[in-house]
Amino acid sequence: MRFAHVPGIFGILVALAVAAAPVLARENGAPARALGMGDAVRAMGMGTSGLYFNPAGMAQTMSYAIDLGYGYKAWTTGHNGHISFVDSKTNPDLAGGAGYTYTNANRDGIKTQLHDLRFAVASQYRSRNIQLCYGGGFRYMKVQQDATSSAYRQSRWAPTMDLGLLVGFNDLFYIGVAAQNIIKMPVLKARNATGLPVAPRSVGVGLGIQYSILHWGVDVDIDLQSKGGNTATVSPMTGLELTLAQMIAVRAGFTWDRVGTLAHDQKRVTVGLGYVSKYVGIDVGYGIDVTHATEWLIESSVRVFLP
Repeated sequence: MRFAHVPGIFGILVALAVAAAPVLARENGAPARALGMGDAVRAMGMGTSGLYFNPAGMAQTMSYAIDLGYGYKAWTTGHNGHISFVDSKTNPDLAGGAGYTYTNANRDGIKTQLHDLRFAVASQYRSRNIQLCYGGGFRYMKVQQDATSSAYRQSRWAPTMDLGLLVGFNDLFYIGVAAQNIIKMPVLKARNATGLPVAPRSVGVGLGIQYSILHWGVDVDIDLQSKGGNTATVSPMTGLELTLAQMIAVRAGFTWDRVGTLAHDQKRVTVGLGYVSKYVGIDVGYGIDVTHATEWLIESSVRVFLP
């Protein structure tokens, strides 16, 4: 592809990202691979991870995958099931994806049901040494809560939007930027089981290195809504993935989640394991707060790769 207006697109997306700036409180349904890497995948979020972290990542590699999974958060007693797909193979110049997550949680007697629909598209420009990916996502959510206060009820669907950029150098070093939830959600009437706003505005920046069997990422999330006022909450994370014998993926990471709960930060150690063949992948990710051992989560998924 050749786009004479790529620099203009780049500038517009960066401007929108800054305007939205300033999430962590980990997204329900986000892939198990990402959890194992401490969610440091904004520069390396291939496949369905792009729907949750950076829509530009869907165009980073060619794939046609369906992801079906289940996850659980102990501190919200929250169960989630998700299904998603990304296709960047049918048309190498245009990637597309969609996903749905259903969450059922119960904390302090407040029951929460969350329906989360996601759609995204991405494209790319390649030269000899540089890859520029850019994309956007549309998110449609419905939060239902069984609570005595009407301030915690939102029974209607509400939209928001993500934008993302990803730049790669020599297929080795990557930089990713994502502005999430640009359209302000009615957060005062849409809070999850921990009392945190659903879909707060945020910006994530990630750096990634891909070399042979190694993937390493370092990300920072900036959240300006969860703690109210003009408070900017910065949450750093890092993660590593090693692929052994071209089919076994071993992952580890660390996330300092400063909006995991409103009561305290979470310093979360994560691990993950995956098996990948030509047609199927199986992934499990697990994370635990080293300062509050009762606060742990797990995510699992089965991926099917279509020819």
